[in-house]
Amino acid sequence: MPAKTFCPDHSAECHPVGDKSPGATMPLLVSSWVRRTTVSVFFSSALLVAGFSGFMFLASLRSQPPHREQQRRVFQVDLYRVESQPMQQIMSAFGTARSDHQVVLAAQVAGEVVSVHPQLRVGLRIPPQQSEGKPVILLEIDSQAFQQKVTQARRRLEEDKAELARHAQDVKNTTVLLAKARADLAVYRKEFDRVRGLKDKGVASDSDVTRVTLELRRYDDQVIALENRKSLLPLDKQKLEKRQAVHQADLALAQLELEHATVQAPFSGVLGEVHVEQGQYVRPGEALVRLVDDSRIEVPVSLTATDYEQVRMVLDAGEGPLVELAVEESGAASWKGRVVRLAPEVDERTRTGRAFVVVENSRQSQPLVPGTFVHARITGLQYRQAVVIPRDAISVDNRGREFVWVATTQPVTVDSSVADRPTTPDALTIERRLLVDQHGNRPRMLQTLALVEPGILQEGELVVLTNLDVMSDGSLVRVPESEELRTLDSELAAQPVTVLRRIVSPTDPKTD
Repeated sequence: MPAKTFCPDHSAECHPVGDKSPGATMPLLVSSWVRRTTVSVFFSSALLVAGFSGFMFLASLRSQPPHREQQRRVFQVDLYRVESQPMQQIMSAFGTARSDHQVVLAAQVAGEVVSVHPQLRVGLRIPPQQSEGKPVILLEIDSQAFQQKVTQARRRLEEDKAELARHAQDVKNTTVLLAKARADLAVYRKEFDRVRGLKDKGVASDSDVTRVTLELRRYDDQVIALENRKSLLPLDKQKLEKRQAVHQADLALAQLELEHATVQAPFSGVLGEVHVEQGQYVRPGEALVRLVDDSRIEVPVSLTATDYEQVRMVLDAGEGPLVELAVEESGAASWKGRVVRLAPEVDERTRTGRAFVVVENSRQSQPLVPGTFVHARITGLQYRQAVVIPRDAISVDNRGREFVWVATTQPVTVDSSVADRPTTPDALTIERRLLVDQHGNRPRMLQTLALVEPGILQEGELVVLTNLDVMSDGSLVRVPESEELRTLDSELAAQPVTVLRRIVSPTDPKTD
């Protein structure tokens, strides 16, 4: 029976149904895959179109939000009102008080301490000396040996005095004898001439001439001897006078040792240390007591190089700067003094120079005790019209220049986003203001404050203090109430340590 044929697409080429050849199977498989792919793509596209159409339909049902113009942001900041006021700079330092005058009294002679002051203890106050004739005696060293030396020296001086008197008499006697010898020589010279004349006449013999010649020589030798003796008398006197001077020095030394055996207070003050007791044997140079004059106290303080130069300028101009001293850095002043001198050099390691403050305790309500650690506030230069701003207001640009944000005087109207709040001019525009003047001078930093050069900021201008990191030229800031503004008085009151203070009438024309 012949095989059946199957032609699904009614093409001219048909294969028998029972034909198992590869050429008959491959067209059937390809046609089935294409058909499935086409159907999948069609249904996927239909689903996407239906979803998008539904989304657009739902979106069309949503009402559009009302259109609002973009509102400029107004920053809530703290502002500072610029003031130009006469100010005085205060330099801070610290140091330890010490006595301006203190001595350690040491033994100047050796011996046993035979008596001491009844209250010879640490803290004994030596009152001011009423007179040099009644000094305060602290202790006495055995003086018997020194008294004997004084007596011996005086006896030697008495002997020297007698020797000088005898020498003076010897000078007188020698002068008389020399005058007599010269007179005798003149007389005998005449006798010699007479005998020679007789010899020439043949009256006198040779023996007579020899005799008168020898006698003349004897008188002449006597005159020469007396003259030599007289010429030596001044040398003898010098010898006696030198010996007398030595004995006088011995007496002065013995008297000095005798005086040193009594130890007296050289000035009024307080005993700080006592190293001796009655009955103790002391040697020269051994410390006995330390006496402190607490009426005048000195405080050495260290200053920075800038402060050192300012103090030097004030000292050179006249009287030393006034100084207030306090126990606490920010506490009330307890003492007042003055800078009296400066060290001649600045320490190369610490870059500081020392100033010396003197406090007169007699002028204080309470005395400053040596050893007290104090904080010093030294009055510096005065400025007739100083512009002071908080240091926190200063920013630095990428070129290293200091600047501040200053609010302009023209207010800007900003619409309020709150329904019950009316539209009011409540904002100011800010601008950048460099703090470097035409000479390149920069602001002077004084802890929490800064001194700005004149002419950069004007009286009454407002300087931005907060939110500085988000500020830019043209930013808006809220206009605060007048009582909300920070002022010079509030900044001066908030100083942790006083570095500037207002003055009534400056006396120093320095205004740099």
